Amino acid sequence: MKRALLVGLSVVAFSVGQASAADLPVKAPRMAPVVAPAFTWTGCYIGGNIGGKWVRTSGSASIGPSALTAGSTVVFPDADTSTLIGGGQVGCNWQAPGSNWVFGIEGDLDWQRWSRTNTLIGTLPPLFVPGDSFDWRSNWQGSVRGRLGYAWDRFLIYATGGAAVTNLTVGTNFIATTAGGFAFPATITSESRTIWGPTVGGGVEYAFTNFLTAGIEGRYSWYGSQSFNGGPLAVAATGAIAAPVFTFAPTSQSVKLETFEVMGKINFKIF
Repeated sequence: MKRALLVGLSVVAFSVGQASAADLPVKAPRMAPVVAPAFTWTGCYIGGNIGGKWVRTSGSASIGPSALTAGSTVVFPDADTSTLIGGGQVGCNWQAPGSNWVFGIEGDLDWQRWSRTNTLIGTLPPLFVPGDSFDWRSNWQGSVRGRLGYAWDRFLIYATGGAAVTNLTVGTNFIATTAGGFAFPATITSESRTIWGPTVGGGVEYAFTNFLTAGIEGRYSWYGSQSFNGGPLAVAATGAIAAPVFTFAPTSQSVKLETFEVMGKINFKIF
């Protein structure tokens, strides 16, 4: 009888222990930490820019030789002017996984407005007269460039270089005058041309989000010396008084152009 009672109590105790164990909370398995993906500069973007540009020009105006006269040239020394610039850019970057190097290509197009007018005064070379004027101006620029950068996560420093393009309009105004007893009318011409040259520079850029970056870029461009046609100019033979004799001489201008610009840029990564 005692043995039966002990066996029964043992069975009851074991059942209660099993039920209690079933009621204990089960510890959830530890989840692996979520690691945010590393930032990458890879992708294409579109953006806007605004800044300042400094322009240095020099050149000359020439009246070529004719059957009656020798040629003549007036020289315009270096002079500086400046302009605001603003526009937009598009480009693409590629950064190899695990690498700090960033390779890219970018193109931009900007509005600008600079000009220079050279009005002659004082003692001048033959055939030129006080009041003759020669003006140079431009209202847009652009470039297509490669970029090579080194990134520290969201901070990028880069060098850039490629081809720059701008428009240049050259105006010629030989005023009306009298020479050799003959009245010569004004000669006014204008020629516009799109010119190209190399450009180099560098900048820094920072990614505030995965899709928004901002930076500063500086760039130097030079276009060499460009020649522009000034049209034919009527010139009189020296000493012609009673019966004026005149002919036409070709005219031209030469313009040397170089620029430096600094701009702030904002880019939005589109993919």
